[in-house]
Amino acid sequence: MKRLSIPFLFLLVAAAMVAGCTTPQAPAPVATPVLTPDTTPAPVTQPIPDTLAGHWTLTTMGIQDGTAVIHPDYEITLTLNTDGSLTGYTGCNNYFGSYALTGAVTQKGMGMTVSNLGATKMFCAPYAELEQNYLAILGKTAAFDASATGLTLTADTLDVLVYQRTETLPTPA
Repeated sequence: MKRLSIPFLFLLVAAAMVAGCTTPQAPAPVATPVLTPDTTPAPVTQPIPDTLAGHWTLTTMGIQDGTAVIHPDYEITLTLNTDGSLTGYTGCNNYFGSYALTGAVTQKGMGMTVSNLGATKMFCAPYAELEQNYLAILGKTAAFDASATGLTLTADTLDVLVYQRTETLPTPA
């Protein structure tokens, strides 16, 4: 038994000496990121025409390429701000989002997209279906045609939203 423990002890001492003689490894160098200027071109933003920005009230919805025409009997509004944001009221809920002019010329007017639409979540049974259709069409806007008093938004499905400037609407008696 003594014979076996002496070689074992010798190996243990040798292993400890070898382990103690190794030099600690330096940490791997950390690569310093190279900062380069962003070369991605900024999106081209089209100026907002004076005829587009402002407060609008929906007068007509043309659904299914105009085969179903709806004249809401309550106020649905849209406000287009010059910073590209939009807000409005559906008769039940407030909504918000953003819009951008694409610069494209289409058969239905100048190119426009609407994105990031969101709305409050109140449920008003009499308004629910019309509200849902309205927001769906608004979210698919592909073109606009605006004058001093009227605005038409056409969706990529050819559904249309027709507005009149809020201040040009007749005051109810």
